[in-house]
Amino acid sequence: MRILDRYIARAVIGGSLTVLLIIVSMELIFSFVDESGDIDDEYTAFQALLYVALTGPQRAYEAFPIATLIGSLMTLGGMAARHELVVMRASGMSVLNIGRSVMMAGLLLALLAAAIGEWVAPPAERASLDVEAQARGGQVSMLSRDGFWARDGQRFISVGSAPSASLLEDVRIYSFDDERRLQQVITASRARYAGDGWDLHDVQRNRFADGNVDTEWQDSLFWEAGLQPEVLDVVVVDPETLSMAELWTYIGYLQRNELESERYELALWLKIGTPIATLTMLLLTIPLAFGSLRSTGAGQRIFVGVMIGIAFYLSNRLLNHLGLVYGIPPMVSALLPTLIFLTAAVYFTARIR
Repeated sequence: MRILDRYIARAVIGGSLTVLLIIVSMELIFSFVDESGDIDDEYTAFQALLYVALTGPQRAYEAFPIATLIGSLMTLGGMAARHELVVMRASGMSVLNIGRSVMMAGLLLALLAAAIGEWVAPPAERASLDVEAQARGGQVSMLSRDGFWARDGQRFISVGSAPSASLLEDVRIYSFDDERRLQQVITASRARYAGDGWDLHDVQRNRFADGNVDTEWQDSLFWEAGLQPEVLDVVVVDPETLSMAELWTYIGYLQRNELESERYELALWLKIGTPIATLTMLLLTIPLAFGSLRSTGAGQRIFVGVMIGIAFYLSNRLLNHLGLVYGIPPMVSALLPTLIFLTAAVYFTARIR
């Protein structure tokens, strides 16, 4: 039995990773074609290629559940068409044993997906944003998990965190003269974009002149700047691209400051749900392989897999957005579609005779 377990697990993992490679490769090709329209003297073809390549890990992480569904369906469907599954059952291997072998493969794939989402995709996504930021004339750079630096003429801006492109927190503005001498430092707890500039709150202004420092405090201050949210969009990382550790830390920060954290909580639960979704998609292939698809061709299996994947993706996205709009708990809106598909997979697998 161990030989058959390894045979099934190896085949499922190989098929799933092959499909994942194909899906990600196609996405990267289409993305590069799209990016090529922005290539000019500043944004070179190499930068575009590097930017697209660095988005690969995040694309792979997002495609994992659908790739495992199609890959496993192709693998088990092929075994069923070649009567390998019938021979396995005739030799004493039950559907439960076959399902166990598939889930062993699924567990390894789920761990791989979690590792990519936690340790590979987030830094790669930041590096891709840094490449894009550098291509925009170097106005925004030095992207890091602790914030970013931006330049606006003779002023340099340090931002601790950015909940959105129009809301910055822990802001420090360093102003220099033409001789590169520091003239003043403005510190603000929060900056919100107001159409033609930024409204700073809880402001401390330090002016430097003739060896003296003049300090004043203001509740608010309007700052006219050429730095706009459209530029900052390239450094404001989407919650979906953050690691679970970063999401957990930032959610705690938002809650301590009584700020809205639902979007980040949803992203955290989606991170938790992705490995579960990978296992669910694999389990779904068992009743399909033993059912009507065992005598169909590869094209029909791919079609069925794509349709199930699209149904899962759309239901997931729909409930995610509804949850944010109507205040559904993030855990429910993130995990409910996966649990529904998991229940269906277990039910139909149990009905196999």
